[in-house]
Amino acid sequence: MQIDLHHTAIYVLCRLVGIKSEYAEIIAYSSQFVDDAVHRHALKFKNGGVFKQTMTAHRMLTPRTIDINDALDVWIPFHFPPRGDSQDAEVMMTAPNSKVLGLLLEDVRTSSWPHSLYRLGIGLHYLADAYSHSDFKGIYDIHNEIQLLTGVNERGFIEDTGRRLSVKLWDRWSSDSIAIGHTEALENPDIPYAQWSYSRGSKVFKVNNLEDRYLPAVRKVHEYLVYYLSKNPALKSKVRCRPFDDFEDKFRQLLSYRGSKEERYKNWLKSIKNNYFEFGDFDERDGTLFYDDNVWFKEAVEASKVSKTRNNNHKQYNYNVFRKKPGFEESHWVKFMQAAAEHKFLVIHCLLPELGITVG
Repeated sequence: MQIDLHHTAIYVLCRLVGIKSEYAEIIAYSSQFVDDAVHRHALKFKNGGVFKQTMTAHRMLTPRTIDINDALDVWIPFHFPPRGDSQDAEVMMTAPNSKVLGLLLEDVRTSSWPHSLYRLGIGLHYLADAYSHSDFKGIYDIHNEIQLLTGVNERGFIEDTGRRLSVKLWDRWSSDSIAIGHTEALENPDIPYAQWSYSRGSKVFKVNNLEDRYLPAVRKVHEYLVYYLSKNPALKSKVRCRPFDDFEDKFRQLLSYRGSKEERYKNWLKSIKNNYFEFGDFDERDGTLFYDDNVWFKEAVEASKVSKTRNNNHKQYNYNVFRKKPGFEESHWVKFMQAAAEHKFLVIHCLLPELGITVG
């Protein structure tokens, strides 16, 4: 799934169940930031201290990112929750009824402040991806080798021949297939209105994303948020929880909108700002909602680019100097990074072993 679901739809669902806008904003930002936290290097600060970032996504697929270490660092803990209900090769299959996901969400419900909202956003991203990434594995595995038969790209065309060609060239260069996640299905699992089909061996699978995956996903997120809020009433506004059935047609309409992810996202933002979902406590934060993947980082860290020339060959290069800003330890960025580290440790070192899945 992409920013239209992970940020704006999650924000709407939070508001519909009665979560205050100030908390909904943090939850939705955390949900989307899972796709944008692409750095793992530590920052050494000029004004003292170091901080290790938690990487939750990759900018692009490369031979390095199909390594099993990256699967355990990124793909499995943040985007492909394993089913975990069998002892055969399919134990790592991504599925909405994942036991790993169920245990994770129960832990999120009881997570403590100040990481609870960030843990919730990360957990909702994991939950949403369990639907869109269903039937694929977050590891390099022959199971992910499929033949895409029909599909769309973000412009709505039936077949993205340019991307197909690039995949084939990459295959030839790497001497193997890109059998990790849904790479061979291209963007199709992440486009809400896509209807696509693929084959695996002799079996053919037809998928209607909207009806088969996206509407069930937003309904499940709504259901979980109702449960979460019942256990965490401090997040409640004075507006009563709205049942999902009252708004299903509105979700269907927005998820059916055809366009690039940027165009779909703008359509969601416009709808929120026009109070399309009729929030009973609509406020300024609803009317000015936006997302910038650098906002939290810039609030916490001052980064200055410095140019330097190597003495031996007079070659100039650039590097960054980092300083902690006041309030660094309590910033959204730091809390997200800490929550993501907690989430990953729980999935890889606690939940998977608890279900008998050997990962270490």
